[in-house]
Amino acid sequence: MADCFDAPLPRYDELTIEQIFGVACVACGQELGADSVYRGVVEGREGAMLLDANVRVCPRAGR
Repeated sequence: MADCFDAPLPRYDELTIEQIFGVACVACGQELGADSVYRGVVEGREGAMLLDANVRVCPRAGR
């Protein structure tokens, strides 16, 4: 099974509120703890407004 870190990032409009706020894994949706890993920024637009979220994932397996 691949790590959540290696999963492709979804579009902004596919994120849940929990994923936008960094409390749920952007890949699998599980609740995250203090050992979560920063994965990157997901950007979107609503009209002229730029939307972005700093997303996190589960820690890498075996680390």
